[in-house]
Amino acid sequence: MKKIIYFLSLVIVLQSCEDPDNTVNFVLDNYETGAVLRTISSSGDFNYYDQASSIFSATIEAHDVEDGGLMQSVEIFLSVDGGSEILYRTLQPGEFTTGPTGLPRASFQVGLSEVETLVGFNGGSTVKIRLQLNLTNGKTYSENDVAGSMTGSYFKSPFAYRKIVLCNVTDGSAVPGIYTIKMQDSYGDGWQDSRVRLTLDGQVYDFAMPSPYASGVAINATLESYTGDDNAGISTITVPADASTMKWEWIVGRFPEETSYTIAFTSLDGSNAQNCYNEANGPGGEKILSICQ
Repeated sequence: MKKIIYFLSLVIVLQSCEDPDNTVNFVLDNYETGAVLRTISSSGDFNYYDQASSIFSATIEAHDVEDGGLMQSVEIFLSVDGGSEILYRTLQPGEFTTGPTGLPRASFQVGLSEVETLVGFNGGSTVKIRLQLNLTNGKTYSENDVAGSMTGSYFKSPFAYRKIVLCNVTDGSAVPGIYTIKMQDSYGDGWQDSRVRLTLDGQVYDFAMPSPYASGVAINATLESYTGDDNAGISTITVPADASTMKWEWIVGRFPEETSYTIAFTSLDGSNAQNCYNEANGPGGEKILSICQ
């Protein structure tokens, strides 16, 4: 493995005058000038349910002993979940411009839709975007050639970016499956007007732990079927395959500090079980579920 060293400190070793082989000699004899790609900025997430808008962007800066003059090209590779790599794109020197530091900079993008076409992925997959800097002297540098000190701090030069494909349902689309709402009350007297609300193709469904008090009779009558007691219980609803839209909300009632809930999901065939949302004493409003398929 190449050792990239950019700054040398003076090392003083007390040895006898007859012994010329000291640490300074060793460092000087083994010194090699390397090169890095400094990350100036990076942004963008991958979302399974919004692939067209899921774009990762980065701006990089080339560093070498000739202020970027040794750069021949930068290759960008893609892989998913540790699988085989494919060459996605090659940046040529002409695509770089001189940045404010006097060094060459370039920007690139990777769209999730392109990852799907070239490699394929599942919800929850990790997409690895690896860079390789090729020099005109035949040397190459990538993620295995940098020490930990080079991946953070000023250089931020990991040569690789790993993006998890999130499964946030942000566009209001219905995801067919079986949803189980698991509810708890820390005081042990049910919920007092708080409830989980699902609006499915315009139809409203409310889920809550029924209140044992007379003040809760009216709201109890509006709730979907519940199995459990005043401490904990569940409700279940099936979102059919032909459903179009869904919206989940938390409606805050009295004593919300006692409430907590988890929404679990399985596919219509009973597979792919997962928890897609959980919250305790949360704020009211719409909730974005993460459902990986």
